[in-house]
Amino acid sequence: MKKVLGIISILLILGGLISLAAGGWALSESATWGAITPTNPSIKYGGTFRPVLTWGPMTDSINPLSPAPQLPCIGDIYEPLFYDNPLTGQITPLLGINYKWEDNNLKLIVKTRSGVEWSDGVPFTAKDVAFTFNYVKKYPGLDTNGIWSSVSSLQTVEASGNNIVVFTFSKPNVALFYYIAQQLIVPEHIWSKIDNPMTFTNTTNPVGTGPFLFKNFDVANNVAVVVKNPKYWLKGRPYIDSVEYYSLTGSMPLLYLLKGKADSSNMGSGMNPYSEWQDKNPSTNKFWWPIMYPTILYLNVMKYPFNISTFRKAIEIALDKNSMDQKAYFGLAGAANPTGIIPNQMSEWFDPSLTAAASELNSYNPQKALQLLASIGFKENSAGQLCDPNGKPLPSYKLLIGAGWGDYISMAQVISQNLKAIGINVNVDPETYGAYESSFESGTYDMGLRWGSGYGPTPYYFYNSELNPSFSATKIGETAIGDFARYTNPAITAALKTYTESSDPNIQKQAIYTIEKYMINEVPFIPVTGEMFFNEYWEGNLVGFPSASDPYMPAAYGEPLTLNIHLK
Repeated sequence: MKKVLGIISILLILGGLISLAAGGWALSESATWGAITPTNPSIKYGGTFRPVLTWGPMTDSINPLSPAPQLPCIGDIYEPLFYDNPLTGQITPLLGINYKWEDNNLKLIVKTRSGVEWSDGVPFTAKDVAFTFNYVKKYPGLDTNGIWSSVSSLQTVEASGNNIVVFTFSKPNVALFYYIAQQLIVPEHIWSKIDNPMTFTNTTNPVGTGPFLFKNFDVANNVAVVVKNPKYWLKGRPYIDSVEYYSLTGSMPLLYLLKGKADSSNMGSGMNPYSEWQDKNPSTNKFWWPIMYPTILYLNVMKYPFNISTFRKAIEIALDKNSMDQKAYFGLAGAANPTGIIPNQMSEWFDPSLTAAASELNSYNPQKALQLLASIGFKENSAGQLCDPNGKPLPSYKLLIGAGWGDYISMAQVISQNLKAIGINVNVDPETYGAYESSFESGTYDMGLRWGSGYGPTPYYFYNSELNPSFSATKIGETAIGDFARYTNPAITAALKTYTESSDPNIQKQAIYTIEKYMINEVPFIPVTGEMFFNEYWEGNLVGFPSASDPYMPAAYGEPLTLNIHLK
């Protein structure tokens, strides 16, 4: 199955306007906004939320620091410092209430929340925050966001009194705030006594600050249950009493929804959300599939002729992205912008001077593609085969996809047909998930469809994952953790550095514009459609789910969803 990329997060009502100017506190506590509306005592309390996931058998573990599979209730029990909404860029204070950059962006100062208790009654303080980050440093296997990586420049994290945490950097790295903000915080008085956090399952009374407490995991029936935390610091929340997490496979999640046995799911791959779900009962059957990053066609630039930028550009022009979207996502994802900028970020982050060039790349023009190829010596022979400048027909190429992924299968079929029209033979290569990931990481593939490696509240996080040479590799067989096309460019690397060192939005925007120009001119990889987070909801019992008009990201489960929903 596709890798589950979720944000364990919360949105609360205690928000504020964002200002990244160094030296001043970034959030104004007097403002109120966010996906979680102010607590309304007239809302009816009670009820059980029943999400049904598509994971199959769940793992009996509640370790909020481990990268291994966990029960989905972690985000109900443990909380981060802030919620940085990747769809809107809004930052909402949680265990942290404010932050500011000082000393030319070499120090990040975070003020933590007072009056919070761990679920065992011990007060939460800034020392717990400092402990968590230093614990992750001590055990690098827990550092899933690379907060302490060699390229992060983070040097120390120290508590100052009960309510201040100081993050000190050797070089400015403003962009790291997004990852610092979402680090789940653990209690020092519990975790300081754990010798092997990588294998610790934490299933006996896990202690957190979140709105729910762990009740039990029924292994036989594959159901995990959490109940309301009476000591939760946001008074009046949550509205619901409990959450029962189910995980099923195949058509079972949809059947549970249709029978009213579940309230939400995260299906989507190959599913028609209209005919199979919404149209069955439009008054209760809802779905929201926000685009988080593009689906990408990677061309391995370590292999000829994919190492030629004009060849890559011709491939993009030859692709019918709208047909891919219709066949894979029923027109909901849209043709991706060639820069990879997602719809929610276009108005603020897309360079308008690139509009015409981007439209040309998305034009689906096989004839134009052939003209571009001819300009660099690639021409069709009498048999319709595309030949290199020496007149030799190009070989057949394998297009890597995950086995059984309906959406990628549909897109791959369109790509194969489109490229055959310009003389390139493509064979679809479905692989099991492990082999699929290994082919990307080792760089042994020819072409491959994959989701974007990173996302966040600005395009930087996508570009950093896809184009930072620190994540790449220079030879086939060497492991890459990002930049799966293995394209690097010193000008892009410099632009990424400029972004991370500045807290000035105008400087950051110009850095992103620079990268966009290279995306258009060099085509490091080809964004083909949007890649969505699938969320389906049954509103027969509960309401308050996220939507296009209330765009917060709940992943497939957990907060902020479980703070926001309530009885109908």
